[in-house]
Formats: sequence, C-alpha cells, structure tokens
Amino acid sequence: MSRKYFFILETLLGFAILLAIDLFLIKNSTAFEHITPHPFWIVVLLIAVRYGTLQGIFAGSFAAVAYVALASGTASAEFSRFSFPHGPYNLPFFFILTGGVLGEIRGWHKKMHDNLQKKYEDKARGLECLSVEHEALCDSKHELDKRVAFQATTMVSLFEKLTNLEQLQPLQLYQNIPDLLADQLNVTRSSVYLLRNNKLEMVARNSNYEDGLPDVVDLDFGMMGEVVKNKSLVTINQMLAEDHNEFDAIEQIMAAPILRKDETLLGIINIERIPFFDYNSNSVRIFEVLAYWVSIVADQAMQFERLKDKNIADEITGAYNYPYFQKRLQYEISRAKRFHSSLSLLLLRIKHFDEMNDSERKNVLVVLNWIFDHTLRDVDIIAKYADDNTFSIILPGQNSLESEKITEDLCNEIVNYGMRPFEDRETLLEFEVGLSVLQPSEGGYESLMRTAEERLAAEGQREITPVFDDIHFLLNKTKDSSEPGNEPIVIEE
Repeated sequence: MSRKYFFILETLLGFAILLAIDLFLIKNSTAFEHITPHPFWIVVLLIAVRYGTLQGIFAGSFAAVAYVALASGTASAEFSRFSFPHGPYNLPFFFILTGGVLGEIRGWHKKMHDNLQKKYEDKARGLECLSVEHEALCDSKHELDKRVAFQATTMVSLFEKLTNLEQLQPLQLYQNIPDLLADQLNVTRSSVYLLRNNKLEMVARNSNYEDGLPDVVDLDFGMMGEVVKNKSLVTINQMLAEDHNEFDAIEQIMAAPILRKDETLLGIINIERIPFFDYNSNSVRIFEVLAYWVSIVADQAMQFERLKDKNIADEITGAYNYPYFQKRLQYEISRAKRFHSSLSLLLLRIKHFDEMNDSERKNVLVVLNWIFDHTLRDVDIIAKYADDNTFSIILPGQNSLESEKITEDLCNEIVNYGMRPFEDRETLLEFEVGLSVLQPSEGGYESLMRTAEERLAAEGQREITPVFDDIHFLLNKTKDSSEPGNEPIVIEE
C-alpha cells in the first residue's frame, strides 16, 4: 500500500484492537457502553493529530459507523427514536466533528512547520553563501590593502618613468605604454590603437601578445566602439551593468581614449588581461590618469611638430620658406656630389606681381603651389624664393633633359588654369622661368644659384594662352555666371 494511504490501515488496525478488547476482555459490555470517555476517541484523536483533516474525518466517520453498528443492538441506545445528530447520535457526530477539527489544526501546524522549515533551510543556505563571501572578501581586502600600499610606494617611480617617456616621439611613446602598464598595474596583455583612415590600427602591444584583438578594427568594434562614442574610459563593469551581451566574446577589461585638447580622438589604450586581485578601483583610476597623461604628451608632440613645420613653411602657400630652401639646397648639392647624381634648380617668377591686389596675390601663390604639389614628384622640394613673387623648386636626380621636360609640363599645367588675376580681368598671368643643372666642375651652391638667376632674367616673358579657367572645383567656390571666364580667384582662408 502506498504511504499516502497508510492511515487507512492504521485506522482499521486501531479499531480492530479496540473491538477485540471489547469482545474478549470486557464482559457484559457492547461497544464500550459503560466506559467514559469512549475508547474510540483514542484512534480518532491519534489519526487526526498524526495526519490531518481528511484523515481525521475518515477516522471519526469510521468510529461513528462502528459505534452505531455495535450500539444499535443494546437497550441503552434507541437510535430509532432520534434523528442525527440528536440523542444517541451525539457521540458519533462528535467523533466526526472532532476528527475534522483536530485534523485541520494539525494541517495548519504542519503547513506552518513546513514554511518555517523552508525558511530555515533558505537562511542556512544564505548563511553558508555569506560565509563563503565573507571569507573571499577578507582575502580580497587583505590583497587590496597590500596592493594599495604597493601603489603608494611606487607613485614616485611611476612619475619618474612618465617624465622619462615625455622625451620620446609619439610613436615611441605608444610603443612603451604596454610595458608601463605591465610594470605598474601588473597587466598581462594590453594594446594601443591609433585612428587612421577611419579605422583603428594597432601600433603597440605586449611581447607575449597571442590570440588577442585584430590588428585593424572598425570604429564600432566592441568596447573600443563605446570609447569612440563617449570619448571616455570604459570598463567591463559598465558593459555588464548595461547588459551588453555582444561584448561577452571579446576579452577587454578596460579601454581609455587618447585625446587632443580639442577632444579629437587620436587612439585608444586597451587592457585585455589583468589578474583578478589587481583589477580594482585604484587600478582603474591609475589607468585613467595614465591615459590622460598620454593624451597630453601626444597633443604636445603634435603641436611641436606643427610649430616645427610652420617655422620652415611659408604662411600663405605652405611651401618651404627661403631660409629652409637655402639649407636644403646645400644639403642636396652635397648629397648629389657624394653619390654622383644629377640635381637641377628651377626658379619661377610671376611678372607684374605688384599690380595685383593683396587677395589676388595670395590666390595666385596658393594655386601655383597647388599645381606644383600635384604635378611634381614627392621627392621634389617646393619653396618660396627670396622675393615674394618667386618660387624655387629643387629637382633631385634630374638631368638637363629631364628638367626641361618637367619645366614644360609645369608651364602647360599653369596654362590650363588660365588665371586672370588683374583688375581688368583680361590680362593673363605672365611668368619667367630659369633652369640650372648642377655641374660638378663649376663648384656648388653659388654657381647653381647664379646660373638659375641669370637664366631667369634672360628667359623673357611667357604669356599664357588659357585653355580653360574653371577652377571652382579646386577652390570650392562657385563662379559668377554674369562674367564667364573673367572671374577673380578667391581662396578660402
């Protein structure tokens, strides 16, 4: 029999024992008619208290039926004269009622006991988890205290290393960042990316870098995409808090931007692996400060390079200035003689330059420099000469015939633009050219310059016949349709 119905057997067995006692041990008695309280209460109370409501009702009902069946044959119980639950039916009624009530009380207590037992087990499990967490937190606190003490003692060392790195060029600075992170924050894998061609390209990483991030990634890639969007430090905690499931497969712990003063993004520093106990609020703060310092140094380096270029460049055209041209020409002459190579010098002078207004003079210089820059080779040096109206062009490795061909090409390119920079809008641009080729037997700098200037003076006037004069695509301006072909050249400043 299933344990669920075991109470039936117990009930039947209990009443069987009582009936056996009544029949065999108590003489001249039927259904315990002279015994008070009635022995049937023993079974009813035990079953109700042991099991519950339904079981108590069952035991009470069985007791009532047994009592009525046995007592109906005695003179003391006249069941025919009364209706349930009056008269002799009172006792059977109370068997059923008491069994149900006690069973219900037992069920309520059992339910309360089960609930308390469940709460106790939940609290016990929670206490066990808290005990484990407490032990882990104690270990973490001990380790963090050691780490904080270590960081406090190494701040001077960090400052010294940062100061030394300030002397490096930007690329060398970036390449030293992974070693600095490994030394100061115990980072086991890190990388540095720079923004190039609308992509992020890796320029530095740890020597033991394996199976890490790709060398080139898009601007929306993983945690770096969040850095590009927010231009601020991002940690894995933030990603988890914001439920970014797409970052689960990417091993990145922290990423910080390299910014210029105007918030222009230069690159990103990534920390991809760091020991558990070394990743804390202190390490995050140090990483943020280090990234900020790298940003300052990189911005200063770029400003220095810009100022350096500005010191050797003409403010209007962007071509090299005359002092730089003089030094560079001497250097190119020395190199040409050392390697027995050719070298040519081309001078181009704009005629009637003083008859133009200031705006047109600037326009002509800028356009001519643009023509030179897009026509000549990368190795050719374009510079302003001593006079504002003259350009000087150094042509390394070019002999006389090659230099003549280059001069002809430049003149044709200028012709194609058909510039009319004068107030009458009818007079075409005129210029003179002088070409000199280095002759080892003639000496060096002075003879090359003298020959170019003599030929410039002897060249005479070159009047340009325009082929077309639509240069708005170059200057990003729209022509005045009222005077086609006679528009002034305007350069955006």
